[in-house]
Amino acid sequence: MWLTLLSCDRCHGCFEEERSGLLEIKALINPNSIFGHLSDWTANKEDIANCCEWYGIKCDSTTRRVIQLSLAGARDFRLGVWVLNASLFLPFKELQGLNLSRNRLVGCFENCWNI
Repeated sequence: MWLTLLSCDRCHGCFEEERSGLLEIKALINPNSIFGHLSDWTANKEDIANCCEWYGIKCDSTTRRVIQLSLAGARDFRLGVWVLNASLFLPFKELQGLNLSRNRLVGCFENCWNI
């Protein structure tokens, strides 16, 4: 019985390290977002704790890992350019698709993904 409860911890949600990683990304690209693209990305577990249901997120139906992340146009342009830190995406072990278009990105793009 105990093992069943532990194994269902992620049955209806995402992995905590991925949820934390998404909140870290949100803090950098749109820290004051209460409306708009990332408004449902919340640290409040009573709200929408399942990050697989958040805007721009697609999870694998079996593993519940984030496999696609679409942040197109999510950056608050008043913050200026975004110097990409590719290590932000390390928590996403099964990430297959990443859309960062229309976010005023600067920095390395050719060799950054060999982390």
